[in-house]
This record gives sequence, C-alpha cells and structure tokens, in this order.
Amino acid sequence: MTGWTFFFLILGTAVLTAQLFRLIDLIERPSRRSRREMALPATWNIRLWDSLLNTRWTFWKS
Repeated sequence: MTGWTFFFLILGTAVLTAQLFRLIDLIERPSRRSRREMALPATWNIRLWDSLLNTRWTFWKS
C-alpha cells in the first residue's frame, strides 16, 4: 500500500463517518412542535385502539 492509497483510505473513512453522523443527527432531530401539541387527544387514542382491535388481520401464513 502506497502512501497515497493510505491517505485516500483515511480520507474516505472520515467523509463516510461524517455523513453517518449527519444522518443520525437528522433522524434524532427534535421536532419543532412540543410533545403536547403532537399528542393525540384521549378520544382519538381510544378510537384508534378500538379500530385496531376490531380489524381482521391477515397474515401471509393464513
């Protein structure tokens, strides 16, 4: 391995690592709205669970 190959290997690893951390930061970015604004009202939560329980689920093995 020549010196230039090692240099470009280190440079590529650094760039990929930086992009990985940018992706992780993008995923973990907090939303601009507060949690209270994002939360569903209790009635919607009850309706959601009722509709999920009453739905007939089909699976690929059925």
